[in-house]
Amino acid sequence: MAFDAFLLVDGIPGESTDDAHADQIEVLSYSSGISQTASGSASSGGGASSERADFQDFSIVKTLDKASPKLAVACADGTHISEVVLALCRAGGDKVQYMEYKMSDCIVSSVRPGGSSQGGETLPLEEVSFNYGKIEWTYTQQKRADGSGGGNVAAGWDLEKNAKV
Repeated sequence: MAFDAFLLVDGIPGESTDDAHADQIEVLSYSSGISQTASGSASSGGGASSERADFQDFSIVKTLDKASPKLAVACADGTHISEVVLALCRAGGDKVQYMEYKMSDCIVSSVRPGGSSQGGETLPLEEVSFNYGKIEWTYTQQKRADGSGGGNVAAGWDLEKNAKV
């Protein structure tokens, strides 16, 4: 299923012309992850023990645009960014948003531009990663009858407090 993705970074505008996401950064792909290290053997209490979860940086891939130089400088000088939000929308039609990743207390942890004049790319791409202190996930259910938004399912994690939001 195709989707449209838009990134809102406080203080760093992009080039999106989408009505609902004007001046945001258009995202081609994204990745993130959480892992939990469990002990190799069960404890005397009967179950395996777990540790503090490991949250990977949140990475996006985008084409080079007017945000590129500002993201590079933010990475180089360690600029603190109060909020970064990735919105995933159904492609076409009303572009109903169905998933949102909201990160707080962020820094740009890496910027990796690249490309090839020999490949099929029309513009060079770059991968940008964000480290964050808190993340919130909000999924909006879609009504089967007409595709409009239904109820929300939300959760979050504060990495600094190591606790649910």
